[in-house]
Amino acid sequence: MNYRLLFIFLLTISIKTNAQSVLKKAGLVKIATTQEGVYKIDRDFLTAISLDPTKVNPNKIQIYGMPGGTIPQANAIDYPIDPQPLSVQVEANQNNTFDAGELVFFYSDAIQNTRYDFDSETYEYSNNLYADSLYFFIDFNVDTQSKQLETLATSQLINGATTIDWFERTFVHELDEANIENSGREWFGESFATTKTRDFTFNISNELATNKPVHLRTTYMAQTYSAASLKISLNNFDLADVQLPTINNSAYGLKGSIVSENSTISTSLLAGNDIVVELVHQGSGADKSEGRLDNLFMTVPLKLKYNNEQIILRNREFQAIGSYNISIEGVNSQYIWDVSHPINAKSVDHVEGDFSFNKAAANTETKFIVFNEQNAFSPIFIEEIVSQDLKSNPNPDFLIITTSIFKSAAEELARHRRAYNNFEVEITTTEAIFNEFGSGRRDVSAMRNYIKYLYDKQGGQLKYVLMMGAGSYDYKDRIDNNTNFIPIYQSRNSLHPVFTYSSDDFFGFMEDHEGEWEESSNNVDDIDIGIGRIPCTTLQEAQQVVKKIIDYETKPNALRKWRNEIYFIADDGDDNAYQIDSEQLSKYVIDNYNFFNINKLYLGAFEQESFASSERSPKMISAIDEMIEKGALIVNYIGHGAESSLTDEGILTKSMISKWNNVDRLPLFVTATCEFGRHDNPRIVSGAQDLILKKDAGAIGLLTTARPVLANSNYKLNEAFYNSVFDREGKAPRKLGDIVRHTKNNGLDGVYNRNFILLGDPALTLAEPMHQAKITNIVNEAGETDTLKSMSKISVSGEIFSYQNQKMSNFNGVLTAELFDKAIERRTFDPNTSPLAFDVFESVLYRGQASISNGEFSFTFYMPKNMNYQVDAGKLSLYARPNEGNEDANGFYNDFYVGGSNSMDNNDDLGPDISVFMDDYSFRNKDKVGSDATLLLQLFDEHGISISEGGLDKGIIFTLDDNDPVELNDYFYYDLDSYQQGEVFYNLKGLKGGWHDLKVQAKDVFNNSSEETIEFFVVDNEKLEILNFIMYPNPAKEFTNFKISQNRRNEDIEVIYNIIDTYGKVVHEQSFLTSDQQREDSWNLKGKEGVKVAPGLYFIRVFLRSVEDQSKTQQIKKLIVIN
Repeated sequence: MNYRLLFIFLLTISIKTNAQSVLKKAGLVKIATTQEGVYKIDRDFLTAISLDPTKVNPNKIQIYGMPGGTIPQANAIDYPIDPQPLSVQVEANQNNTFDAGELVFFYSDAIQNTRYDFDSETYEYSNNLYADSLYFFIDFNVDTQSKQLETLATSQLINGATTIDWFERTFVHELDEANIENSGREWFGESFATTKTRDFTFNISNELATNKPVHLRTTYMAQTYSAASLKISLNNFDLADVQLPTINNSAYGLKGSIVSENSTISTSLLAGNDIVVELVHQGSGADKSEGRLDNLFMTVPLKLKYNNEQIILRNREFQAIGSYNISIEGVNSQYIWDVSHPINAKSVDHVEGDFSFNKAAANTETKFIVFNEQNAFSPIFIEEIVSQDLKSNPNPDFLIITTSIFKSAAEELARHRRAYNNFEVEITTTEAIFNEFGSGRRDVSAMRNYIKYLYDKQGGQLKYVLMMGAGSYDYKDRIDNNTNFIPIYQSRNSLHPVFTYSSDDFFGFMEDHEGEWEESSNNVDDIDIGIGRIPCTTLQEAQQVVKKIIDYETKPNALRKWRNEIYFIADDGDDNAYQIDSEQLSKYVIDNYNFFNINKLYLGAFEQESFASSERSPKMISAIDEMIEKGALIVNYIGHGAESSLTDEGILTKSMISKWNNVDRLPLFVTATCEFGRHDNPRIVSGAQDLILKKDAGAIGLLTTARPVLANSNYKLNEAFYNSVFDREGKAPRKLGDIVRHTKNNGLDGVYNRNFILLGDPALTLAEPMHQAKITNIVNEAGETDTLKSMSKISVSGEIFSYQNQKMSNFNGVLTAELFDKAIERRTFDPNTSPLAFDVFESVLYRGQASISNGEFSFTFYMPKNMNYQVDAGKLSLYARPNEGNEDANGFYNDFYVGGSNSMDNNDDLGPDISVFMDDYSFRNKDKVGSDATLLLQLFDEHGISISEGGLDKGIIFTLDDNDPVELNDYFYYDLDSYQQGEVFYNLKGLKGGWHDLKVQAKDVFNNSSEETIEFFVVDNEKLEILNFIMYPNPAKEFTNFKISQNRRNEDIEVIYNIIDTYGKVVHEQSFLTSDQQREDSWNLKGKEGVKVAPGLYFIRVFLRSVEDQSKTQQIKKLIVIN
């Protein structure tokens, strides 16, 4: 269809020409139109919107708008980027007031796309995807006179010219009520599942032209498994019997086929004022055979006779170059306009409806309209808009597109980006974008045009765009509780689960030749900016994600060794395909970026148990929960998935996510699977949405999929991700937007993986350690440097280097070092697939912490007796966090062997000292705890604690009651600069109420063992209860500390301390909201007046209230204040 030429001919407004917007002027009024035609502004309209007609000059009313239809996708098509002044016709005197009977007329184009196609020589129709109304803006006091209609150069009737005495009226029936896959742009109407015959009646309200063809296009979506047809009739005349294509009944097969049938019938066969189109779906057999109507589009030839209704005068016969005589019966003083150019309508001189014109330009549609004062339509008042001028805003590095609902959260993130990244940040609402770049329409191309305007304005300074708000496959709010806050691009295909998609990539196509984004493997547009989305639906969700982003980049607690960890998780289906892919990706990372620790959780290597009709792997589920508890930089999953879970065995579910508490160790998830990241269906909250939106937990971001995908396309994009994510080229770690931009530009596979999307902030820097930790020397007490032997004392030293490979003499902080025994070969053993062998470094021999001073560090430790004595290469993993700032470092060293035994004797036969606590170190045996508690261990031994797991020895374990032992080796850390003393922190969740015994067993590096047992009482979380409340010092002279613990973890609790004297007067109060299960606060002994309270006895009342369920509890204790 040759629509582009039409747009280029009509609209030659360049993006560079608009210095400011017409919407900058205050007091503009926004109006809407719902059908094509001429509209009027009259005195009644002014009164209805509370304007004083005596203060309005009709000659200074200017109306601004844009052409109808959808905004072109292709960047090459010139299209207004600001509402344009419409030509108006003013019927008024010059007394500068809006008197009774005075009128201002303007033309509104159709909201739908109805255009003459010069290639097919017929009229074409398509529904507007984004809006059912056009919008305009009225300036009631333009600085100069309004833009008046020009007059079309016409002449008296021309001899030999083609005479036109009929026109083609267009009729459309389209009911958008069903989107079959909840994806893509196509919506369909009436169902033929049970009702197989349907009639559609059109009232033509005018006399049919003689012997002219009625053109009917029937577009139908068939869903039939066996032979079927669609019978089309018009006024009982059979027009066609269309054989419908069949589809297969498969999960990922085509869900329907669209057929379009063109039919004609002569007006000589028709009579009356109604045209009735009958459709009959004719199926055979017991298989499914149904369908839905897409639309009926009909052009009906009518006599060119004015009957007091507006006539939109279309005719395919005067679209060619030539001379034409037009004769309209029944026209006297009526108005005739040429509306071929919708922004620049022209008045037509005529003599009682007769006029002529010469058409000299090819490929431009000609169209007229006839109306009078009485049948001119009245527009719908929408609102008075706030002055805006997006084009005058500063040039940003980072753009946040949001709505007014989420703007406060966007402002918080913007403040962070300005301070943390020194970015120029702009926040723009969709309301402002659509008004200025779409004349009020919520069209995704208006958003893209705004982004491109900013990108072109300063030569590509704009680097990152964040969509703060959920999108929806429903652009028009047809479904209940829709969440179309920030529209997302939807594919043309809506019927094939694999080929349909939604994507934010469209908003990053900035080159002039891009944007059309045809759905084929041959059309590849490169993304030029980093784009991400926070799919929030409430302000609270937006605030929660922003807090996670700021904490991730700034909180010291986030600087831990989890930043060294990458997890590859793989499904065991499809003959090991996903496990093989994961293994190949992990090897690439090991070969190129071995300073990361690679962890492999392959489902085939875990036991599976049968439950009803499915299988489950409790140990795999526990391993994933443990992964989250420990923390990971990246979690990479390949395999089967759905909106709410990963794998058929459900190794990751929404229920699991709801229980996570990993606030300061948030991973980036990469999920190469089907639909886990669906975020544009308001009826579903996917697992990916839970991960990104979860308060103080979950994920910092996801590169995930919103639709079904193919395994080979998944791998291609996954591979491109690892080619990009750590490719720093001597620079600081990359931001998510850059990582994903490079990944998608280098990993696309036609339309198959376009639906991969970044859920997260594209300007966020991945928490990959910035600098390098290097080992300069490693030696045992015998002076050997190549082999670390059992029971040897090892000394290690090293230095911190910048990412530019310069020694950092100003780096002071703490090093975490982790020594791995030789790689171990593991094998999958799922009986349904072939065994797959893979290597992992998983046996840790030492984990300690050392001070870093002026960029240098050293530490000492004993090798454990309990290890594999075979000699092979080991690995020393390093992570360094600074005392100040957040520029950390990591590294590795593997130029050594592990194995063999030291023959030196030792006289140590004592096991380690063990101290056991619950929740904090004030715990005493038989104290109360909540159902979610923390096990705390303090361990000491002269030669060190064993955390290796060789043979039957399991290192540190605990046993709760009669349950199986639980290993704690992964949770043990030596204290700073010590190889003798360390601690364990381990969360116990879901403890049952009542008394429990807990036994801890540990060994030193020479395999000497010890054990310790405690008892504790669990208070059920159903009742809010204070577990412990102490004050110290007591008596107090200058201050006292309040220390409280309660039984509910990760729940907002309101805490109020009242300090009451012996007369019952509250002399001081402290209150706060906390989610900490234990909390310590201080009081300076001053009363409400800011003066220290008098010495004596006081009662301290602590009051707790749960925000979640409003449950309450309190305790009172005594405090003595002394001089």
